[in-house]
Amino acid sequence: MEKQGKLVVNKMRGLAFSDFFELVVIVSECERAKPLPDPYLKALQELGVSPKQTFVFEDSISGIKAGVAAGMPVVVGLGLRNPETLLSEAGATFVIKDFKDSKLWTALEELETEIHA
Repeated sequence: MEKQGKLVVNKMRGLAFSDFFELVVIVSECERAKPLPDPYLKALQELGVSPKQTFVFEDSISGIKAGVAAGMPVVVGLGLRNPETLLSEAGATFVIKDFKDSKLWTALEELETEIHA
């Protein structure tokens, strides 16, 4: 898994995607992997933010369970690989098919309002 994580990070750098992320956590950096919350807890600690300031985007059941276990208030299931019902049953706050979905933008506006209140 460590090799795969490094490949992903290198691919992100090559495509200039790394410019969009302050931090990338790979499984080899965590004591325990998803569905346990360790990767998300590590990210929160490294970024110095609270769960209330975050959104989790996941397309896997184990990833959604990890986000919920980490105390993230909004866990968005990306209904690409798994059926919407399975993502919801795993604890996704809501499920979207793409990033144009109005549910996502409404939730982001609510989060921004809460942060600036």
